Amino acid sequence: MADSEAKTGPDTATPRRKRVRVQFSCTACRARKLKCCRTHPCSNCQKRGEDHLCTYVGPGPRRRPAQSQSTSTQVQDRLQHLENLVKSLAQQKKAEDGQPSSQTQNAPPARVDDNGQTSLETPESRHESGGESPPDSHGKLIVNDTGTSYIDGAHWRAILAEIDEVKMSVEGDDAVDEEESTDNPAQSTSQTLLLGLKEVLSKEDLLADIPPRNVTDRIVSKFLQTTEPVLIVIHIPTFQKEYNEFWTNPKDVPLAWLALLYAIITMAISFQIRMNEPLPSHFGDPLHALDVFYKRTAHCLILSNYTTPGRYKVEALFLHGVSEFYGSNDAQLGVSFLLGITIRLAMAMGYHRDPRHYPNISAFEGEMRRRQWAILCQLDALISFQIGIPKTIQGWQCDTEPPHNILDEDFDENSQNLPPERPDTQRTPSSYAITKSRIMNVFGRISDLAFSREPVTYEETMEIDQRLEEAYRLIPPFFKMRSMEQSIADPSELILRRYTGELLYQKSRCVLHRRYLAEARSNPRYAYSRSACINAAKEILRHQADLYQESQPGGQLYRERQLVSSLQNADFLLGAMIICLELSYDYSAKQNNSSGSGAAGIVEGREDLLASLETSHRIFVQTSRFSSDCQKGQVALKIMLRRVRGYTDDGSSNEQTTSFSDQIPTFDPAQTLDYSDIWNGASTEAYDQMYTMDPFFGSLDVIDEMLDAPAEFDWGLFDRQMN
Repeated sequence: MADSEAKTGPDTATPRRKRVRVQFSCTACRARKLKCCRTHPCSNCQKRGEDHLCTYVGPGPRRRPAQSQSTSTQVQDRLQHLENLVKSLAQQKKAEDGQPSSQTQNAPPARVDDNGQTSLETPESRHESGGESPPDSHGKLIVNDTGTSYIDGAHWRAILAEIDEVKMSVEGDDAVDEEESTDNPAQSTSQTLLLGLKEVLSKEDLLADIPPRNVTDRIVSKFLQTTEPVLIVIHIPTFQKEYNEFWTNPKDVPLAWLALLYAIITMAISFQIRMNEPLPSHFGDPLHALDVFYKRTAHCLILSNYTTPGRYKVEALFLHGVSEFYGSNDAQLGVSFLLGITIRLAMAMGYHRDPRHYPNISAFEGEMRRRQWAILCQLDALISFQIGIPKTIQGWQCDTEPPHNILDEDFDENSQNLPPERPDTQRTPSSYAITKSRIMNVFGRISDLAFSREPVTYEETMEIDQRLEEAYRLIPPFFKMRSMEQSIADPSELILRRYTGELLYQKSRCVLHRRYLAEARSNPRYAYSRSACINAAKEILRHQADLYQESQPGGQLYRERQLVSSLQNADFLLGAMIICLELSYDYSAKQNNSSGSGAAGIVEGREDLLASLETSHRIFVQTSRFSSDCQKGQVALKIMLRRVRGYTDDGSSNEQTTSFSDQIPTFDPAQTLDYSDIWNGASTEAYDQMYTMDPFFGSLDVIDEMLDAPAEFDWGLFDRQMN
């Protein structure tokens, strides 16, 4: 077999071992065995005055500049760029291996002079030579039938693409197409989304588990009619068309689209459960159905090899993670893992680069990518901060613009260009994402500072504060916060959007300025930060009370009562901790004042602050049966109140206020709040035993310890303990 394959004679040639090559040189140069420049007429034939002999076999040469100098310059430029890429890759590899060369780690990029000599390129030499950044600095976006694949300009695949382009310039051969990443179930069966699946299902099994169309229509309709912000990742008219095609020929549907359908069904079931609305009888037990369809989504994603770029995969993986987020009232670390996978996949497909850089991306696809990236960025910052880790997406990595303020009906997959945006005063499904993105961009920077190990200057803090206020001023009128009395004609989902936007703004103020609470006591320079932080915390707790009141039977938000997520619970705890810390400062200041040292800026309205803490604790008590995060909040607030209520006006301790009772009457917002009834019952000893027996509750002792020295309060430690 090896000997026969090694033969090269025409009698033994087979298509398998030898392919027919296209003749690119002209017949005259081929006969003379000269290198042909492949123009018409070529330079060799022109020199000999034999233009009439310059003929080609086949379609002839591509149209190129006739001057050989131009061709040489073009090739030289590409080779220079290629060399710079190779050197960049080499330096990157050394850095990754932890073995930087002392001679090259600080070396500037190299350039090739006119004589072909390599020299180091400095800013001065670059300026003198008129050099600019290499072309294609936006990277490469490869588009094929299965989706898109993004290659950064310094990646080795980009270098291969450059080599192919140089080969085109030198040899005139066709460009080598990017190898298509196809779904390979055989390779993906060993992969799992996080913890694995006990069974492996085939595509036929997954198709068989889809409910009958009349049932599926009803449950899918619930998702498409929701007002949740995540809906904008789906272009409803396009999905409806694909959905109808699926029922016409289900076997031809891609596995990634099937994963998307399963994710939508899972989301719809989750919504129905949260709204306490019945499911079609076909589903049986709602919680069992939620678990089954959640796993079916994972099966589809695994079979589609979700780690490779492809159509529908980002949307399906995103909704899969969000369904887990909606399925729990508590912070889930697993959600951040799924979100991180989704973000990495989106980056691999170029979602972090704005589509305007790539003409091969259609207007429709570009807009949908903007929508999906906007939601990914928002959840990344919020969930990462909630669980106490830095966010995945950094601002310097991406330049994707916010989505346009247009309706789904305004564009489709056949649109050559996007229509003009509707005015900001006109509400569309994208309006909330656009508005929230402005504040989220600032909050993302604030969270970066919160996790940064580098010192933060006050000038930088105030600059971010100005950006935050500007983003807040740009909120459209229909999303601006207003009282419930002014909202009696507004739909409940719009009211909830106002509250979530307002809470995000107030949380941003708290996180930005909380580091200066202690310093403001001795340095009036930081008085603004202290005032902003305390006022924001008061607003957060006031909004918590409003949301709880209106979520009771007969309230304007009763239908949305289950949509207050774990993100809001974390905000309420943050606001409560700031108020508690301020009250602790107040006590310390009064103690110092009584000894003659004077107190700087003792807080006014102490009783109002204390009442807001008591109200917050009572709400956490009432909601603790729904959420472990609320149980955590209840215990944390109890610790705070045990500290601050023990400090009476004369500085003595009131032991009665540290008792605890498990029997707490239902909160009636119509009545004047009387908090004394929850402090009668078991002794402080019984309460201490209750929360210290649980390892988690015992870990909350850190709050008590930090309140012993409020001037040295560690916000990073607080975030980690509470999350």
